[in-house]
Amino acid sequence: MLLNAARLRLIAGTSLMLALAGCATGPAFDKPLVAPAAQAQVYLYRPWQFPGGAASLKLFVDGAPTELTLPNRSWQRVVLAPGSHAFGLTEYLNQFSCGGARVDLQAGQTVYLAVDFTLTGTGTVNHLSCVLVPRDEAQALKDMAGLPLSK
Repeated sequence: MLLNAARLRLIAGTSLMLALAGCATGPAFDKPLVAPAAQAQVYLYRPWQFPGGAASLKLFVDGAPTELTLPNRSWQRVVLAPGSHAFGLTEYLNQFSCGGARVDLQAGQTVYLAVDFTLTGTGTVNHLSCVLVPRDEAQALKDMAGLPLSK
């Protein structure tokens, strides 16, 4: 059966809407909240990147899985007690994991960690990797402007 142009547009539009429905859809980032006095906060974010764009990442804190995810173009906030904390990410299908980050947090402190993907290879054999990279506040606020909160 041949599809006419109107049907093809309808199918393509519906497919696009369904695909976007799985993306981050929370409120857009505007500015950081003030960290609770006796605690610290970490903003983890993932600016849009083509390499690894389809991968949704699960967040681990101190080796334990959380309910938090970081799809492409999204952010999350984690509030923790002061002290040393390890952050890690893994892809949902466990095809790869990201290099983590250890952060020493002080009460009232805000820290920013960005996900950075790298695609290396020869074109025939490629390798996708990612790492959590500390960012200063000015860069993080610029990167995060308008990013939606991951659902």
